Amino acid sequence: MLDYIYFYFELFSFFVCLFTYKKLDRNFKVFLPFLTFIVIYEFANLKNWMLWHNTNAWCNNLESIIEIIIYTRFISSLDKRKQYRKNVRLVLFIIVLFSFIDMIFIQGFFMMNTIAMVFQYSMLTVLVCFYYFNLINNVDENLDIMRYPPFWATAGILFYALAFMFYHVAFSYMVYKQNYHFFILARVIPNIACLILYSLLSIAFIYQYKKANSIDIIKTS
Repeated sequence: MLDYIYFYFELFSFFVCLFTYKKLDRNFKVFLPFLTFIVIYEFANLKNWMLWHNTNAWCNNLESIIEIIIYTRFISSLDKRKQYRKNVRLVLFIIVLFSFIDMIFIQGFFMMNTIAMVFQYSMLTVLVCFYYFNLINNVDENLDIMRYPPFWATAGILFYALAFMFYHVAFSYMVYKQNYHFFILARVIPNIACLILYSLLSIAFIYQYKKANSIDIIKTS
């Protein structure tokens, strides 16, 4: 059961998002269809419905591409600079293109595309760091950062990206060396990363919901 703990956190985050959906800002609304996809995808994986040639690496590769697109577009949407968002879209296109090249020509469709994934999670890490830098330098004195939904959402993405970047950097080397201690990490790291990501996303949804309710109360008073 502990092996599937990440799925329960994904499910919890989905229901929180569903409950708060009407109160979410526009850039947060993308998470509902995304979390719907994630829950269905992970459930199918748990049931081994995604096995093809005795591996589910192929669907992990495709899922990571969808993931990088969603998270990148979300993070860039938090920045009001049009040129910055345009540059991010260009980098995203390059990363996605390379991911397909890695899948088809380098590591293969049925192998874990660790090279592409390292680039994907590196990009997310850099984007979140840029976002925090911009937030710190342009922060409103009245902003309560601990109740600011984008802070929690991006914090979750940052922890998730760092964890999986380490995971995929180590993956090929450890498997090549037949270091079986890695398999312990392989079971622990995804669970912890997902626990942090979906917990913080849920917190972001809740604070977004409370913020919207507070605004509604002020408008009606």
